Amino acid sequence: MADLGISHTHANHYGSVPAKKPLSVRGKLQLGVHAVLLTAAFAFVAAFVFGLIG
Repeated sequence: MADLGISHTHANHYGSVPAKKPLSVRGKLQLGVHAVLLTAAFAFVAAFVFGLIG
């Protein structure tokens, strides 16, 4: 294996082994907020493009 300058103990830190953790309540809340903001931004741009606002 190529010597990348990192030890094997630190290799997993850089994503060579997928480690999925279940979302906490804070994570779920944050995901929901981001989804709402993204949807609102998309709706705003769509309304602007189709001339509903402006």
